[in-house]
Amino acid sequence: MISGLSLAEMRLSMAAAVIALTGTVHPALGQQAASPPLAQLEREMLVRVSERAVANGGLRIGAGELDLRLTLSGEPEEMIGPTTHATASLAVGSARLEPLDSIVSREATFNRGRYDLRLEDRKGNCLVVHHEVTFDSALVRGRRTTERCEPLFMAEVVRRARRIARLPFNAGRLDDRWSAALAVTGTADVYLDSVVITTTAISLRASHPVPATEVVDIDSVAAGLAQGEASWSVVRKSAAIRVDTTLRQGGEWRRTTRRFVIPIDSAFDVSKAWPVFEVYLTVPKTADNPLGLAWTYAHERKEFFRRQGPLR
Repeated sequence: MISGLSLAEMRLSMAAAVIALTGTVHPALGQQAASPPLAQLEREMLVRVSERAVANGGLRIGAGELDLRLTLSGEPEEMIGPTTHATASLAVGSARLEPLDSIVSREATFNRGRYDLRLEDRKGNCLVVHHEVTFDSALVRGRRTTERCEPLFMAEVVRRARRIARLPFNAGRLDDRWSAALAVTGTADVYLDSVVITTTAISLRASHPVPATEVVDIDSVAAGLAQGEASWSVVRKSAAIRVDTTLRQGGEWRRTTRRFVIPIDSAFDVSKAWPVFEVYLTVPKTADNPLGLAWTYAHERKEFFRRQGPLR
């Protein structure tokens, strides 16, 4: 007796453990680990193909195949066309079924097959997973093998998400002659479809109110890209972040990390632009200013992106 079990009992227990492993997943030589979104997507796909097999009383090609995505919030959703849904997805995948039994038509039901799952996420991870399965009142998974692949469904999303450049910036000074002066440092990340401004420090000061006793009512701050020669304007901008504070002369508002996403497109020449920040102020409404808004600026030098060379 060993640990309360006879030798025969131990052999039976070990055999049961081997059978249990055989019924789930076999480790494969050179098997690749999936990213968390791909692992979740694979689990969700296997749940669905198993449910379909039970509903059909066996494996069936048309009924067993599906497309699935993880939405940007991570929720699974069946759809048709992984490429079409790639932009708004965290990960997308397709499941295709190959019979390992002889069948006469796609509508025939069979008991042995191989699922090929193609899984891709928006970070460029791509994995093809092969699952051998059998059906005997329930779907039993057998050998599992994997192979790396290049993104297909997510190819355009991955291409546009690749960072072209990361540039440090320093815009504005707190003693600039604005009623609300802005000083900000951080990095500008250039992508094909956006410029992402991430601050390391962002500060506002009521530097020069007019009159000096005036309270400065600061609504929000946005980042943008400006272009122009003799005169310039903000031609692309982010959503504004809320500040919602009032300052008297010398009063300050300070924060650290804030993120601004400025959308761009292929027609936009980043090399001719530079980062600019707009500070939106709430002021009394007048006939000339019915919205009651004013703004101040802080910006980098005009050559900010141009000096980095081609950014396409």
